[in-house]
Amino acid sequence: MSDAFLTDLRRRFRLRCGEDLAMLRMMRQAPADLASPEFGVLVHRLSGAAGSFGYDELSRLARVIDDMLTLKTAPGADDLDRLQVALEVTFDDRDPV
Repeated sequence: MSDAFLTDLRRRFRLRCGEDLAMLRMMRQAPADLASPEFGVLVHRLSGAAGSFGYDELSRLARVIDDMLTLKTAPGADDLDRLQVALEVTFDDRDPV
C-alpha cells in the first residue's frame, strides 16, 4: 500500500473519531444508552482500529471498556472520561504518519 493511501485511511479514521466523540457525548447524557449494542460496537471497533493507526492509548482504553461490557459491567465515569479525552486527542491529531 502506498503512503498516500495509508495517510488517507488514518485521516478518515480520525474523522470517524469525531463522529464517535459526538456519539459518546450524546450517550453520556442518557446513561441507558451506554448499555446499548451501539455503544458496544463503538468501543469494540475502536479497540481494534485505533491500535492499527498508532493510537495505542485509545485502543487500550476502548478495550478495557469493551471487556467490561462483555462481563456485563458498566464502565465508570472515570473510564468514560478517559475514553472521551483519548477520542478528543485522536480527532485533533494533525500529524500524518
